[in-house]
Amino acid sequence: MTESIIEAMIASPPERNELVVQLFAKSGGQWAEIFRIGNEYFIELFIEGTNPLRFNLDSTIKALTRSKLELQERLESK
Repeated sequence: MTESIIEAMIASPPERNELVVQLFAKSGGQWAEIFRIGNEYFIELFIEGTNPLRFNLDSTIKALTRSKLELQERLESK
């Protein structure tokens, strides 16, 4: 499996009131954007042919971290 390299770029797109972080796959285009609404941070995932999927960033990081740790534990216990 080939690993994609993720590049992060601070940007000021016209549709946002503040700076954002745009995430790009080095081998392709933008696939996500991190931004703030009030005091909360969100990540929007861009999937071709659909509306962006929006998630709370802190909840997403916690879920990914917990999932990775559980997967590691199960794979290494074999």
